[in-house]
Amino acid sequence: MLLSAALLTLLWGLAVTRLPGIWRDRPQRALAAAVIALAVSRTAAYPRVADDLEQLRAGAVQHLSAMVAAYFLLRFLLLVTSRGPRWHAASGAVVLVLLLIAAGAVFTGPGLLTGELTPATVAYWVALDLYVGVALAAAARFFWAIAAEVPVRWSRTALRALAAGAGLLALDAFFRAVVMVLLGAGAAVDLAALDPPAEFVQAASALLMVTGGAVTAFPRARAAVAAYRSLVALRPLWKAMRDTFPEIILFSPRRAIVELAGVDDVHLRLYRRVIEIRDGMLALRGYLPCDTADGGPEAEAARIAGALRRRAEGAEPSDQVSGWAEVGPDMADEVAWLSRVSRAYRRQPVSCRRGAPTPRPSGSAR
Repeated sequence: MLLSAALLTLLWGLAVTRLPGIWRDRPQRALAAAVIALAVSRTAAYPRVADDLEQLRAGAVQHLSAMVAAYFLLRFLLLVTSRGPRWHAASGAVVLVLLLIAAGAVFTGPGLLTGELTPATVAYWVALDLYVGVALAAAARFFWAIAAEVPVRWSRTALRALAAGAGLLALDAFFRAVVMVLLGAGAAVDLAALDPPAEFVQAASALLMVTGGAVTAFPRARAAVAAYRSLVALRPLWKAMRDTFPEIILFSPRRAIVELAGVDDVHLRLYRRVIEIRDGMLALRGYLPCDTADGGPEAEAARIAGALRRRAEGAEPSDQVSGWAEVGPDMADEVAWLSRVSRAYRRQPVSCRRGAPTPRPSGSAR
């Protein structure tokens, strides 16, 4: 029970974090759908949920959701490998999924939920388990092959853990297919004795997969958190530039909100915010005093506040423009420097920022 609860917590947390992938490319959509379907499958297998749904109905939801997860996982693998001949296999997978769904609808009444092992019901479960097993075996092989090419040791270990979990789940699916064939043939199989260890293996294997996947995604998640913090740090300076030069904004607020959802989108929004700030600073060069750009972020923030104030007071721009402080060539240098300048700008007295008020950065990171 504790293992299943831990697995469900991790799975639904991962499913929520994968939701932004729906707005991304096709591989991200396939991966998000696979994680969500797997979460639904394991939820149906949870004892309390299974008791509420009745055991057979919970089993049907569990296996059908697992089949959907396997399909989208297989689709994800085919998309990321970009191997042309395998698109024929993808087309066959679509047909098989449709047939399985149709079979589920047809056999739900006469056999699937009543527990009666008709030949059609046996064929349905065997086809479903074999399909799930093949998809998981392909995933295990794929992640194991990728792990061999990863130089970082802990990432390589996490990928191998993910592959091992997928492999164990594939073996479990093949084992269930064999058991169903034996039951259909009339053999005596003690399902009451097989179910508890089978459920433990399924939960442990899925937990191994989810943990391995979460560990491999940790660097990207950490980078996204750092980018979001930079967005918040840049907000006072960006807000001043936006209020002064609305034309520098590249996209609408609605588009910006969507771009805060995905990992890559947060980085894109951060880069665009830096560009917008730099565009505003370029437009302010004519209002700079003819002095040097020496000094730290406090001096740069004071020069920005002074230029904004002179523009707000209606001063004419000078033909002899000065320049801003020089920053390193990389975008990371720009982000770090402008973040420091933005913090210093926010600490400027209100009288120094007259004509360019900025709110506290507690609101939207847009």
